[in-house]
Amino acid sequence: MRNLIKNILKEEVKKKYSKPTEKVEKLIYGWLNTLTSGAEMYHNKIYEDRHDFEWCNGGKEIIHVILYFDNDSNVGGDKIKTEKRRFKEGSLWIPKDVVSDLAADIPVRRTYLRYIIEEWFEDTLLEKIQTKMRRNDISIDEFEEHPEKTKVCVPPMTRGEDVTEEEMIDLILKTTLYNRKDLEKKSDEEIEKLYLDKLRDVEIKRLRGK
Repeated sequence: MRNLIKNILKEEVKKKYSKPTEKVEKLIYGWLNTLTSGAEMYHNKIYEDRHDFEWCNGGKEIIHVILYFDNDSNVGGDKIKTEKRRFKEGSLWIPKDVVSDLAADIPVRRTYLRYIIEEWFEDTLLEKIQTKMRRNDISIDEFEEHPEKTKVCVPPMTRGEDVTEEEMIDLILKTTLYNRKDLEKKSDEEIEKLYLDKLRDVEIKRLRGK
């Protein structure tokens, strides 16, 4: 990909592009396609009104999408399933260092680059989210360059067959501010989700060396 970019740049003007061209747009699409080639998409339901999607490649998170759904605490709160909620907005996040690498390889205006990244995502990856959520009203309303550098990515955890509910509760009590009385009010599903989330946090910290 880098050699292809160099060859095309030689054919074009040897300066920063002041105006977008179809050839430059194809270059950006190609760069992003290479970046995500072989990447895995992970779905993490934070709450009924928030779902996160992560694309990971080589143990690094390269794309993060946050979907927000209607959250009206007056009509059932978190008991209302996502499929019955109105979609509010979607945010696309890409680490700033990834965008900087792209800008260094293809010298275009940052504002134009951001626009093309969002267009590329909608053209190539958005359908995967829509399919997973089983609805076609999902969209991306904003794109942000995440201020942090590319983060370690850990796939969502699964509960081992031999893990008891009491063992899950013990981990939650040790690693959160929850007390046993709080946990007794939660459903088995909520307790398992808390346990898996904390298990994943522990693994991420381990890989980061913290």
